[in-house]
Amino acid sequence: MASGRRVLLTGGVAVLLVVGAVTAVVVQRGDGDGDGGARSVDGTSTPVPGSVDAAGSERLLTPSNALGAPVVAPEPSARQADGPGDPSTTAWWRRVPPVAGTLTASDGRSIGTVTILGTDGDTLTITVAGDPALPAGATRAVLTSPDGREEDLGAVTPDMRGVAFVLGATSAERLPDPVHALELRGPGGRVVASAVLLPV
Repeated sequence: MASGRRVLLTGGVAVLLVVGAVTAVVVQRGDGDGDGGARSVDGTSTPVPGSVDAAGSERLLTPSNALGAPVVAPEPSARQADGPGDPSTTAWWRRVPPVAGTLTASDGRSIGTVTILGTDGDTLTITVAGDPALPAGATRAVLTSPDGREEDLGAVTPDMRGVAFVLGATSAERLPDPVHALELRGPGGRVVASAVLLPV
């Protein structure tokens, strides 16, 4: 009778140990893989990216490595930092002016000034002023770039004291990038005077 009780007691203890072990495994798996779960190695909980909080909304959580320490995010490269509004990708006419330069004749004399200003955020005003007037033989005003690209702004005449060209955004987008100089040209494209344009 006593030996029968011992067998029954031993069997009951064995069943309790097996049930406890299975429960521990199930709980550990639930902590690591269930919604809103967290992995823990050293007793601290590290959030799992994309877990869901008690309110049911997804949280943006800090990633961790296998030891539970936060992962250091790599520094963004210069190219990743560039965005649509980044200065390095903005058109010349929006990022550089105001610019200005001295209008110089072919013999080196200073005969006027050139200024380019952004106005109202959507227009660009190019002003050519002679001292006292634009040079004889000048018929066209042309903006140029160092690589030979150019944009013809329009006609000028020697009897003008000065002239202003106002470009809307669509026209300004066609300008060379960068604009290096303004040239006054005569018949046949001969350069009568020019001004190197620098930021002011």
